[in-house]
Amino acid sequence: MMTTIISFILVLGLLILVHELGHFLVAKKLDVKVEKFSIGFGPKLFAFTRGETEYMVSAFPLGGYVKMKGEEPGEALENDPREFASKPVGQRMAIIIAGPLMNLILTFLLLPLVFMMGVNIPAYLKEEVQIGWVMDDSPAMDAGIEPGDIIRKIDGEEVATWEKAITIITSSPGNKLSVDIVRNGLPRRVDLVPHTQKNNGAGYAGILHPMEARAAEISPGLPAEKAGFVKGDLITAINGRQVRHWIEMSNIIQELGEKEAIISLARDGKSLELKLKPVIDEASKRAIIGISRSEQMRMVKYGFSGAIKEGMNKAVELTSLTLDILKKLFTFNLSIKSLGGPIMIAQATGAAAESGLSELIYLMAFISLQLGVLNLLPIPVLDGGHVFFLLAELALRKPVSTKAREIAQQVGFAILITLMLIVSYNDVMRAISF
Repeated sequence: MMTTIISFILVLGLLILVHELGHFLVAKKLDVKVEKFSIGFGPKLFAFTRGETEYMVSAFPLGGYVKMKGEEPGEALENDPREFASKPVGQRMAIIIAGPLMNLILTFLLLPLVFMMGVNIPAYLKEEVQIGWVMDDSPAMDAGIEPGDIIRKIDGEEVATWEKAITIITSSPGNKLSVDIVRNGLPRRVDLVPHTQKNNGAGYAGILHPMEARAAEISPGLPAEKAGFVKGDLITAINGRQVRHWIEMSNIIQELGEKEAIISLARDGKSLELKLKPVIDEASKRAIIGISRSEQMRMVKYGFSGAIKEGMNKAVELTSLTLDILKKLFTFNLSIKSLGGPIMIAQATGAAAESGLSELIYLMAFISLQLGVLNLLPIPVLDGGHVFFLLAELALRKPVSTKAREIAQQVGFAILITLMLIVSYNDVMRAISF
């Protein structure tokens, strides 16, 4: 818990600092008077003044601000050439865009570092998309996809790895996808419509990669240990029924309930049989035998030039994915349940911190990208909203009226508050579902 809290504060604080530093540095460069530089909102925790600027850390670390002289609508102006409002439109726009731009630059700097340090990922993500299992009553089953099929393209886009396939499917809930597969050496095409997952709004197809029914861990005191299971045992059959996948093994055990079964195993190149009787787990109300599997992981490291290339590719890919998700949200093709808030970010940050430094840096880069892109949306109170007013000023050849800006700011603030309530609700519901 403490790791989560500390990691969340450090990561979010650093990203806000980078964002506000962009505004600050460009404002200083263009000789605009900066009155306040704050990390966080609300009451001041501590502050100090250096030169003409008050630097502070405030109580709520979910944002920050740079207060420039002559910046606010309705603020009394003194015709001071160092006032923000006195600067040409191009300079004011540069100051505003500098914040999101710094977040985007940080993303493109951090991702190559992640690939240089090494990324620990499930090995199957880099493997070809050969279907190991199709879940019952799933979109994939409805589409006619079968175990052993190999996915080559989705909507005409080459799909060389599971990572690519998962990215497309999860970002396409409810959308009809044309899937090119190879079955027994012959090509065919099927239509797949991913369902929308209730807990997060992401797309779900019901396809799984190959998973051996191999016991990685044996729970003490449960049937598998009592029957003589050891780590590494591979279940090949249950009561004579062949087992080809972990899910198939789990399904057979559910059918057995608490009935005795003969488990056929492969151990160190030898075949053997063990007898056991599953028990019902009180928490899940499911039949279990007390074994668990572990995903084979793969550490991927790159040299300097390779890390730069992979980092840039990943940054472009994440940017494209972010824009695609925004497009689907605004066109109502993606559930708003997919949005996450501070709790979700904190949980992800804590998990990343426990997984290692490269995982934490990767998450930091991803959140920085979100901050950069989202702040450029033309919503009043966001940087993109300010840019919109400046573009209007260029078109009208005069500033937008103070009243119009104040009304727009109030509307923008209401939109942000609504979004915050929605994502907070989503966070709470996710927490309850766990």
